[in-house]
Amino acid sequence: MPTNRPSSLVSKAKWPLFLMANVAVLLVVGVATIRESYRGWTVDAEIRSLEQKAQSLEGRKMQLSELAAKMQDQAFIEKEARSKLGLQKPGEHVVVLEGVAATQTAWQLNPNVQQVNPSDTESNPKRWWNYFTAND
Repeated sequence: MPTNRPSSLVSKAKWPLFLMANVAVLLVVGVATIRESYRGWTVDAEIRSLEQKAQSLEGRKMQLSELAAKMQDQAFIEKEARSKLGLQKPGEHVVVLEGVAATQTAWQLNPNVQQVNPSDTESNPKRWWNYFTAND
């Protein structure tokens, strides 16, 4: 029996060592797995952000192509030449009014605008009263 005893002590001494080796291997594999999972998550997040940026750039590209097509239009070129460069067609006369808004000049310079009658300043009920009681 003495021969059995030393082998059982050796086998009992191997179990904790074997257990520690397995725990170390699992720890290394677990850390590597977590690290790769995190790296994959960050790559996916970067892909999503780049796809969003690509979509926004695609939209901007469409806007710029529409603007380029508009700028090639002859009517747009003529309008810009008139407004920014002050060019005019032969026989045209350009009048530049400084310090006056364009909307103010449109109705003030229009000869077809009628003057305000004093009766237009009366209240609406009074105008209706005059309408029905007038002896015309």
